[in-house]
Amino acid sequence: MQLEQFIQDIIQRGKVIVAGQVIPITQEDAQQTIQHLHDSYNHQLPELTGRVPAFEPEAAVWAAIYLYRAVQLTVLRELGEDAINGLLTPFTGAVSPETILSVDVSFRYLPNVLGLAKGLAPEDALVKQIQAAAIQWPFSSVGMKVEGKMNIDVIMQDPCLRRAYVDRIIEARDRSHCNNELVNESIKEALGDHGQVLWPGWEPLLKEM
Repeated sequence: MQLEQFIQDIIQRGKVIVAGQVIPITQEDAQQTIQHLHDSYNHQLPELTGRVPAFEPEAAVWAAIYLYRAVQLTVLRELGEDAINGLLTPFTGAVSPETILSVDVSFRYLPNVLGLAKGLAPEDALVKQIQAAAIQWPFSSVGMKVEGKMNIDVIMQDPCLRRAYVDRIIEARDRSHCNNELVNESIKEALGDHGQVLWPGWEPLLKEM
């Protein structure tokens, strides 16, 4: 139960152990992991406002496997680019409020994984894969230095995700995610009269990047 233990450890302790070799994830392991992911998903509900998107197990377990393999690949540096690209496959389902919030159960730890890989060259295949995941899932990559066009339409169209996304940006003071007019308007509204306390020096971008 390598994946189940990994998810339990990262959620409960913030510390993980990964296998020293690539072993396939069994169906039983995946199903057990989904239950832990769902529990963690439900645990965050009191922090969210409005209609909360439903849990999407397929997206959640995909993200858990991706995160596990990404951490594993920071250790198994003898594996080449082909192995990295083969193990870190992109999500092929539809991007929706449900998938975004379900992926986030695991991908909220993506900035930590990039931290593990920070000693690698920027052009390293693993770093590029993590950066690509950060661009594809901007809700979870707040706090990361992301270079590339992020599509946040689904996030901003869902009131629950929009509020949580803006709150994360403010908490992290992450200007790299302040890259369009609607985001900046939402930040200004959320800051209200407390801008200089919550985010000293913040000013909206004058134009979309």
